[in-house]
Amino acid sequence: MLEKFYKYKVDYSEYVVLIKVGNFYECFNNDAFILNDIFDYKPKRIKNAFKVGFPVSGIDDVTKRLEENCLFYIIIDDDIIRKYDNGKNKYKDFNYNLDIINYNYLRVEKICNNLYDNILNKDISSILNKIEDIMD
Repeated sequence: MLEKFYKYKVDYSEYVVLIKVGNFYECFNNDAFILNDIFDYKPKRIKNAFKVGFPVSGIDDVTKRLEENCLFYIIIDDDIIRKYDNGKNKYKDFNYNLDIINYNYLRVEKICNNLYDNILNKDISSILNKIEDIMD
């Protein structure tokens, strides 16, 4: 699916690209983070990309909110494209540095793995308390 996304992103670089996959729509990388900003959908890391998905039943709400935020989009449904590009596109206002996000993801993953490896360490509770204090 990621290859299909990149194929369409070449021609629609400043559009949110939504691809129907079974009973869900998916988008990747910058587009996934845009949906995170607007809907609080949580991106998942797959391979070297980030993905967001939502049920087909949510497409009307998603497109409505994208339009309200002045974002152009295309919907790929079995290679049939529906496109919205009215008005001014604010896609560039939602720009994320994927290199930094990937780097930070790997750092967090390394810390989590280290914490799991040290779960029996007598100091783990104080370490977790400090992390929780920072997060609050």
